[in-house]
Amino acid sequence: MKIVKKILLIPVITIFILIFNACGGKVFYEKVDAILNETWNIDSVLHYEFEITDSMCFYNIYFNIRNSVDFETQNFYVFLISEFPNGTTGQDTLGFKMCDQYGKWTGKGAGRIKDNQFLYKAKVRFPRTGVYKFSAVQGMREDNVCGITDFGMALYYFDKDKL
Repeated sequence: MKIVKKILLIPVITIFILIFNACGGKVFYEKVDAILNETWNIDSVLHYEFEITDSMCFYNIYFNIRNSVDFETQNFYVFLISEFPNGTTGQDTLGFKMCDQYGKWTGKGAGRIKDNQFLYKAKVRFPRTGVYKFSAVQGMREDNVCGITDFGMALYYFDKDKL
């Protein structure tokens, strides 16, 4: 009888480990779009789409931006349009600090290209399973923003030690 209990306990422990490891510290989704000629036109819309199959996991949402030293302002604004599986939509204005007040770039890189990763939201849980869609449009006052080489969105499984 004890052997039967031990044999039954193995699958239960395995399932338990798999469930809790599934939500830990790795990339869930990442897509980066190259911006043609380092110029993001106001009519250029970037699309990001992923499916949530487990509404119990938590995620950190990041935006990855690569800029060249030709970027001319301290801040970079993006309009983010969200569409949820139930059909509701939302819009948010994101502001990214690309350099400090003295012109020192916030991104990493020794050459003319700087890599930035900005935390948008930490420990986010998507309440519904299904497909989530996001669209990004540059939100600057100019039709063409020079100096943005790449823009992307990334979701990482939540890890409190990585914040």
